[in-house]
Amino acid sequence: MADADGMVSCLIPAAGTGERLGLGPKGLLELHGRPLLCWVADKALQVADEVLVAVPLDCVETTAALLPQCRVIAGGDSRQDSIAMLAGQARGDWLLVHDAARPFVSLALFQQVIATARQHGCAGAFLSPAVPVARLREGRVVEAHAGHEVGIFQTPQVYSRADMNRMLQHQATVPGWFAQSAVQLALAAGIEVHAVPGEAHNFKITTAGDWHVAQHLGHLLA
Repeated sequence: MADADGMVSCLIPAAGTGERLGLGPKGLLELHGRPLLCWVADKALQVADEVLVAVPLDCVETTAALLPQCRVIAGGDSRQDSIAMLAGQARGDWLLVHDAARPFVSLALFQQVIATARQHGCAGAFLSPAVPVARLREGRVVEAHAGHEVGIFQTPQVYSRADMNRMLQHQATVPGWFAQSAVQLALAAGIEVHAVPGEAHNFKITTAGDWHVAQHLGHLLA
């Protein structure tokens, strides 16, 4: 079992091309005068003992110069690959995963997810929608859930070293299986995940609309 007071390593997988937004690697996009990665790393350094970042190979040198207090590596072909590579180089007993494209996360949310994981072994932030949601199949509603019964995946997420090893071992047994979130991989490996209430402003910058909204939230960056 992981040491409840052990070292925390923050893993920031940012090796994607930012294809949906269409402006290049999102971690290097400037918001209020600084790249997103700088805003996120500043917060991560306040809650973690070390911060590791995975970026595209041709961005390693530039990113390392921007983040002298972090370890920067070339990421993999997928988010899962980048997380595995970062985990392999991290020294912590606890692995804190956070998206470079979620710069508005609060320190309080980081701290709450870390504390919950230290108590239970694995935790993540989930935002409950304000309205009911439906499960759909082939254009038909097959199930309805009240907002408080479901949660939209967010980061931060925290995994014990042992749980991350289990997740990566399970991933190796299912070649080609793709997860949008490490939480899906944890659940597939039979690991219990504890939910922490997320934050509405902790959205992931993914579309042009998100980027437009982000321009008006500078007060949440520091």
